Amino acid sequence: WWPIVTPITAITFCAALQYYNWVNYRQPSGATITILALAAGKWMAVYTAWWWWSNYPPNFVMPATLLPSALVLDITLLLTRNWTLTAVIGAWMYAILFYPSNWPIFGYSHTPIVVDGSLLS
Repeated sequence: WWPIVTPITAITFCAALQYYNWVNYRQPSGATITILALAAGKWMAVYTAWWWWSNYPPNFVMPATLLPSALVLDITLLLTRNWTLTAVIGAWMYAILFYPSNWPIFGYSHTPIVVDGSLLS
């Protein structure tokens, strides 16, 4: 469920900070700042809770990549300067770019290997 739930829940934080930055400062950088802050917090949690305490490999609990999606959302607001178009086009692009931007992270786990003469994928 993570390809469906993660963009829906993460865009709410992005929209809140994007609104604040746009209304008060006219800066379309709220989504990017939000995702960078969420990623920093997630990496701290991964290293302290998984690797430091239990010595579990961090590559099995990597956080999702949302930065390309956040950049597209901010660029949409920058180019359109319209909340409605940003909500329709930017949010759609935010959700559509989420899954392909995570392919490089999980690419290593999709390579087929041979174990005891059987091909595993």
